[in-house]
Amino acid sequence: MAKQGLEKVIVSPAIWVDKNLQVQPGDLSKFAPYGNGVYGYQENSLEPILGDPSQEGSGGLVYFDNGVKREDFEGFLRMMNVRADDKDYAAFVQESSNPVEDRYFKQMRLISKFGLRFMFSAIEDREYDAFKKQELTIGEALWEFMEAEKGRFGTCFGDPRIEGKMGGDGYYAREELSFGFMLENKYHQVYRIWSRAWLVTK
Repeated sequence: MAKQGLEKVIVSPAIWVDKNLQVQPGDLSKFAPYGNGVYGYQENSLEPILGDPSQEGSGGLVYFDNGVKREDFEGFLRMMNVRADDKDYAAFVQESSNPVEDRYFKQMRLISKFGLRFMFSAIEDREYDAFKKQELTIGEALWEFMEAEKGRFGTCFGDPRIEGKMGGDGYYAREELSFGFMLENKYHQVYRIWSRAWLVTK
């Protein structure tokens, strides 16, 4: 399993082997719906008010810059009811081949073993009971992802490692690393984080 720059996270393959699934948990082109399935699932919507998760107390997405302090990020995860201390999850990572069009550099989705079993049907009861824990907690894995991307692209606009990689002209509009986070499904514990750039106006 490839590390994708995340040295302490076991990254699962995009295709869950030997499973004929309706939706692969590693298919990052799709977003998990809201809800626990009792009343059916609710498709994620970017409409900020009407698209709220009617069966969950928290959800949605947020964008933030690369200067966030660790204690603030941990507080944010608590506020969003992310199970940040859990280690029973699978990680899926995807790199964009065209960041200008895709609007991200790299993304990582974390799915709890509960979500793998009861939302995606990717594991059975026997596999659920024997599921191997990750070395890092969910919170630590999210933080390591951000640290790895900061090491790859720097943290300031004008850094040659990020310059021109997401539509900047290198003069009036210059890229600076930032991130997006989405709580795809609270009940099944499906989380996604991605690196992106915003254009700093000179």
